[in-house]
Amino acid sequence: MRYMMTFLLALLPLSPVLAGTLKIGDTAPDWTLKDKDGKTVEYYKDSKDRVSVILFWASGSPYCATLMPHLEVIYRKYRSKGLKFYAIDAFEDGKRDPVALFEEKDFSYTMLLDGDLVAEEWGVKATPGVYIIDKDKKVIYKRPTGVPDILVKQNMDLKIKQALSR
Repeated sequence: MRYMMTFLLALLPLSPVLAGTLKIGDTAPDWTLKDKDGKTVEYYKDSKDRVSVILFWASGSPYCATLMPHLEVIYRKYRSKGLKFYAIDAFEDGKRDPVALFEEKDFSYTMLLDGDLVAEEWGVKATPGVYIIDKDKKVIYKRPTGVPDILVKQNMDLKIKQALSR
């Protein structure tokens, strides 16, 4: 038993989920994923010198369903100012087609598929996970759990506005 505990404790630093989540001030990890049209998107390259929003979402999540329209409003407000917005599909259960749902809702931000490993690397345990990343790839906002969507929208709006003005 003692050997098993030692083994498990040795694995803790290797596990991004157990090691903790990305915090404000941390550097956002880079990733490469395919968008819904099969095009490869390299995060650092695609968002160079830009503020970005990263949303981890799942088609079956009721919390994503209520938050995503608010995020669309924010994106439409700031996209002409250079804001990049990535919706990374993760933790799918296979019951709904995420591409069909995304298109049905007419979301205009970039949708990326098969983001489970990226979500794990970022320490995301459930959806929606929302981050705002500044031009230097530092996390400046992370959606807190249990906060109403309207407050998330207001806080994000303020953080994006501040980041874009720098």
